[in-house]
Amino acid sequence: MLTDEALPSSVIGIAEVPARFGARFRPALLRFPLRRAWPDAPYVAVWPDEVVLPDLNEDAVEASDDLAGVVLAELKRHKCFVCDTRFEVICPEVAIPVLGRNLAQHRIVSGCPACGHDFGKSRIDGLALSQLP
Repeated sequence: MLTDEALPSSVIGIAEVPARFGARFRPALLRFPLRRAWPDAPYVAVWPDEVVLPDLNEDAVEASDDLAGVVLAELKRHKCFVCDTRFEVICPEVAIPVLGRNLAQHRIVSGCPACGHDFGKSRIDGLALSQLP
């Protein structure tokens, strides 16, 4: 398992995602080897609900070789437009064609769990939400 010291600086912000959201949410770094001038892009790799992944605490776990159903997502912060509750939200990246097609295998959380308003009023949706203090 990688320590914070071994992680590229671009991944530090998403390194704790599995601890906050669950094991099916894993930090991912998209690199562009043919475009060295492009910066690495930090994402969250998200497996569908029914997939059971190895525990992140096991020494042998690097990443799952099975990418069936995986989508890439970004970690963002949003505020409910109705009650002003703030959330950390895992928002799917649908612009990557190969993985964007897998979104149908995932459940989208839509609406604010704090006040109960739907997406139309709250503007809250994503693959997972975590309320911020």
